[in-house]
Amino acid sequence: MNGAINVMIMPMMDTPELEQLAVSLFDVNAVRLGRFTLHSGRISPIYLDLRVLVSYPTVLRLATAVYRTVLTQLSFDVLAATPLAGLPIGTAICLDMNVPLIYPRKTAKSYGTGKSIEGIWQVGQTAVVVDDLVTSGDSILQAITPLKAAGLHVRDAVVLIDRQQGGADMLREQGYTLHTATTLGQLLTILERNGRITAKQRHDVLTSL
Repeated sequence: MNGAINVMIMPMMDTPELEQLAVSLFDVNAVRLGRFTLHSGRISPIYLDLRVLVSYPTVLRLATAVYRTVLTQLSFDVLAATPLAGLPIGTAICLDMNVPLIYPRKTAKSYGTGKSIEGIWQVGQTAVVVDDLVTSGDSILQAITPLKAAGLHVRDAVVLIDRQQGGADMLREQGYTLHTATTLGQLLTILERNGRITAKQRHDVLTSL
């Protein structure tokens, strides 16, 4: 499948940049502990809401810098943001790295050009998919389908947080490599180290996965 290499890419090592971002995500309520019903209907003791980053430009810049560290290791022609969660992040990265951005629509236009993808690209170019986080991997796979149908090559996807609930394995089985800035476990470790959560809270979240 597009010649992708089925290699598990490890998250970034702890860096001052990643440490600052993790703490900032908690402080702006992008990471919340409690009791939450997820889209799947499952009850979770943690909720990750990276969509709030658009309201915190400083934190969005931190996230963009972390994405850049991962993306500069890859070879691609265009960024492809997932709708809708990946679009604000993809736009920030586009401006930061001066790389073209495209994004697949959830549904193709029923008027005008009838586009299923917004932006400019060339058949045969390579797109790297950008999303906020990965759980099952479904949203990334749904974004890849119209990209490939449009003649783009896709090998890699990049997310800020891997919830460690099978998404990386799912993508690997389909022939794609997931690159993550951090995992949920790494994020919780940083938060505990910085006094944002307790060891028991970290343990309770990890045992719920």
